[in-house]
Amino acid sequence: MKKANYYFTLFLVLFTTIFSFMNMFQIVKVSTNVIQIVLSNLLPSLLPFMILISLCLSLGLFQLFSYFIQFLFSPLFHLTPHMSSLYFVSFFCGYPTNAKIIKESYELGYINIDQLQHLLSIASFSSLSFIFVSLGLPLDKAILIYLCHIAPSIIKAFIHKEDYQFLSFGETLYSLKNPHMTFVQALKQSIMSSLTAFIFILGYMLVFQFVGYSLHSIIQNEFILAVIQGFLEFSSGAIQLLKFNHFLVYPFVCFYLSFSGLSVLMQVDNILEGIPYSFQRYFKDRLVHGLASFLLCTLIILLLY
Repeated sequence: MKKANYYFTLFLVLFTTIFSFMNMFQIVKVSTNVIQIVLSNLLPSLLPFMILISLCLSLGLFQLFSYFIQFLFSPLFHLTPHMSSLYFVSFFCGYPTNAKIIKESYELGYINIDQLQHLLSIASFSSLSFIFVSLGLPLDKAILIYLCHIAPSIIKAFIHKEDYQFLSFGETLYSLKNPHMTFVQALKQSIMSSLTAFIFILGYMLVFQFVGYSLHSIIQNEFILAVIQGFLEFSSGAIQLLKFNHFLVYPFVCFYLSFSGLSVLMQVDNILEGIPYSFQRYFKDRLVHGLASFLLCTLIILLLY
């Protein structure tokens, strides 16, 4: 699977290079739109979370949060204290920030590879700011989409069974007194790793936007183009799709948010480079989550609207 991802990425780079030479003016326009989305939506909503959470992990501060959240999340979802805190934070930080902090927790020894794989399957959400601000929806519609987006994950987390032990306050204090690195080292590492992650985000968003734009010469139906664009890159696809008055618009948006799009899948795979996780299982989990959100939203619309 890693080799397939490599060749797929290589094909995208080759396609983008050829397409750029043949469509210079359009490429500039598309790039400007993507950069605007990143600067106005992703940068203020994701980057602070990336830096702060990474910093807290390195300094042991995250264990303090794990100590308090464990009393609710550990019995409810059968997760270890650290997994509980990662799951809780994932509701707010958005992807691929979730993958970044899960990877760092694994590298610091807080979770094992099986726990990392489980967290990848349940702790993958779009940021709140994108759903409630960037989409520009009425509050009731935004709440509907958000609930349909997170419900399948909560159900899966609820039925999961895993042995766990509560974290003692003494263990928490030990983590605070013995951080993994100094504050300066932790801050430097947090900023550098977060900026690297953002380079992946911007790069893959640009590539998949170019692929989506190239389809205009093949497909003339704007609705179908928006649907395909959502599969490639969820944010622009969801925004484009909301311009249409169609019964399936909201279910498709729910699918995009839960599936996360090929762009995010590739971003996560790059962030998790060197981690022995199963991309195939991760892809299947995202697809099942997306389909469940799609069906749930469709059912609610049929019943209420």
